[in-house]
Amino acid sequence: MNITKHQRILEIVSSKRIATQQALAAELARRGIAATQSSISRDIVRLGLTKVHGYYAAPQAALDARGPVSEVDTAGDNLIVVKTEVGLAQPAALTIDRAKIREIVGTVAGDDTILIAVKNAAAQKVALKKLVELFATPEHRARPSRRRRGLRSAARAI
Repeated sequence: MNITKHQRILEIVSSKRIATQQALAAELARRGIAATQSSISRDIVRLGLTKVHGYYAAPQAALDARGPVSEVDTAGDNLIVVKTEVGLAQPAALTIDRAKIREIVGTVAGDDTILIAVKNAAAQKVALKKLVELFATPEHRARPSRRRRGLRSAARAI
């Protein structure tokens, strides 16, 4: 049941503007899945949904495939790993550094990978959300994407 429910939640947030847990519960009910606000809240945490400009989005789905960042993942409680196209890690790291995200202690960029150090697990969650918003697609900045993409393990970390 949870897998189906989680799949439905991901489908809903990728195809509609969902700003509240109540709206998400209503959309699930239209699809025949009963859910309480508290269960929706837990599902949002488990799926790693984040709000991008007021609407829920799966972190990986909010990233622009044409942009510098193609994947975000975690490594333990103190690292975030960002994958880019070849040659774009250093410019992306500069963008991250210039954003002055308080939770980020520092970045190290290679050719296609950025390692981001954070102080603890709580800071990691906040930093992940801010990174997703920083590199969100124009579609997610203005309106939710109609495209569907896979959910990576970073979604579970947020």
